[in-house]
Amino acid sequence: MIEDYKKKNIGPCTYDFRLGEIFKHAKIELVDLSKNKLPKLVKLKLPYILKPGEFVLARTIEKFDTPLDLMSIYSMRSTAFRIGLNILCGLNDPGYKGNAVFGVQNISNHKIKLYKGMELLQTAFIDLKGDAIPIQTKYMEGKVL
Repeated sequence: MIEDYKKKNIGPCTYDFRLGEIFKHAKIELVDLSKNKLPKLVKLKLPYILKPGEFVLARTIEKFDTPLDLMSIYSMRSTAFRIGLNILCGLNDPGYKGNAVFGVQNISNHKIKLYKGMELLQTAFIDLKGDAIPIQTKYMEGKVL
């Protein structure tokens, strides 16, 4: 179900993800979803120094192959907010395949070093009852944008 996982990252009721890659939006005058005007992504090299106020998109090392009887909810690890990061995340639908993608914003007044393997995000799995409708999304397989 989770590819490339680390046994030590399995907790009593959560799994801690490891940071795999980060991306920054290229400059664009206007983002307009109705016209499919989206910023291009620039892959950044890790380690990376995240400046105050800066935002990046991140993808985990781990990949999911989520069965139809499970879903999971992502949340930030307390370490993240304790050092001044805001982690923007959602959930993992039944049938999703791919890496977890999340946002990372430095809300502190100091620089923060991001490095490969850093544990910023966690997930708790929830057993589903009844028939689930498998997710159909353009973001399958860990597509970032």
